[in-house]
Amino acid sequence: MFLSVCFAGGMLFGYGIAGSQLGEAGEELRRYFDSYVLLTARELSVAAVLRTLLCYFRAPLLAFLLGFASIGVVLLPLLCAFEGFLFSFSLCCFAGTLGREGFALVLALFALRMLFVLPCTLYLSVCALDKAKALALFCVGGGKRVRGVSYGAEYWYCFGIVCVCLLIGSVLELWLVPQFLALAAA
Repeated sequence: MFLSVCFAGGMLFGYGIAGSQLGEAGEELRRYFDSYVLLTARELSVAAVLRTLLCYFRAPLLAFLLGFASIGVVLLPLLCAFEGFLFSFSLCCFAGTLGREGFALVLALFALRMLFVLPCTLYLSVCALDKAKALALFCVGGGKRVRGVSYGAEYWYCFGIVCVCLLIGSVLELWLVPQFLALAAA
């Protein structure tokens, strides 16, 4: 629940920042969006696949890795807040640039990513927070009062399931987003 609150706080912050930036950089955002549409509508390239995989895997992978560090107790809530900020800021900037008539397109562009990345990031963050907390207690207690941290098969299975989900989401995005853009351009 705490990580969800951090995520929601990041979303609110992203919404506020996007609202203040939109008036100043509206035309620049419009040019960026036009170039984004041109890049996305082109044939599938290795660079596009790598960018999509990076967007899908960066936060969940970081959450997973923070489970191996005691500092993850502090960084995992910050990661969730930052992910909320990024999603909210991006969504609000695109929506502000396109206006009301483009809102359906904005949802089509971001819905898949939000449906796959957010739950996977939160799920791995919860798993990793338990491990990071156990590591922090082990470090603070000098290992005398607390057992060492065990990364059993469950932790690795969670990561594997999330990776499969993220790969499916990446493939769907690479396949569907150009089609959504082609429909919107028509």
